[in-house]
Amino acid sequence: MRAKLFSIVSAFTFIFLTTSANAAPQILGLVATAQPVPLTCIDGICKAEITTVCLQEYRRAPMPGRAYKAGQGAQISLNVMGQDGVTKSFAVAEKISLTARRHYTSVVVSLPESSLRKFGHKNKARASISVGAMASAIPLPKASDKAPLSSLEIEQYIGPLRQIARNTFATDRVRMQTTSHLNQVINRLPDDLADDQVAFEKNWTKLSNDKSRRLTPKARAKVSQIAEVCREDYKVGKAATMRACLEQQHDYLAAETNKKVWQAMKPGG
Repeated sequence: MRAKLFSIVSAFTFIFLTTSANAAPQILGLVATAQPVPLTCIDGICKAEITTVCLQEYRRAPMPGRAYKAGQGAQISLNVMGQDGVTKSFAVAEKISLTARRHYTSVVVSLPESSLRKFGHKNKARASISVGAMASAIPLPKASDKAPLSSLEIEQYIGPLRQIARNTFATDRVRMQTTSHLNQVINRLPDDLADDQVAFEKNWTKLSNDKSRRLTPKARAKVSQIAEVCREDYKVGKAATMRACLEQQHDYLAAETNKKVWQAMKPGG
């Protein structure tokens, strides 16, 4: 079965190498959330940023803003705290909007704030997004896509080949834990050019001291190192905001994990 999948990958690679510039962008794998990611609601839209990996090395990376949809079987939940303090979860994979954020390293999950109210969300109540294992995102087709995704391609990459990516995550534990920690902090900082150092220190300390978010000693050392790098880069003006620095560090880690995913998908990987 594995040999058959690799032959399919090779065939897709051959077909699209000469047309990648005009082809539909990559199918993305949504990285499962170890902890719910908070939603931020501004101007009637509630959104959260989710870490992703590219599942198709031979296809082009999506441009920021490219629309996606959740792949079949994706488990994406909206968690809403009611007036009684009880949090309830609702399946929303078919109700959310997905857009590429920074090429293949992240997407933005968004919903109208009005739709959250239908699930019992009230002003200032906490709401978050959870992503289950094996979730994928498929680019919505555009007329300008010269080499669109085929149904067979989608089936393979959100199924058996997606499983290979998931298995790779398990062998890259330190990097995945570090990436997840950065993603949680990023989602708690202003999504603009506001001075966010105070917000960074507050949320970094809160998340680092949260006993439910256990990091291995190596991952804890790594996130501490990144925090120091970003503090210094922000201080000397190399980073416009702390969020921008964390995003850069996050994307570097996600790209390194992606190299392992691509290698695992190759024959003999």
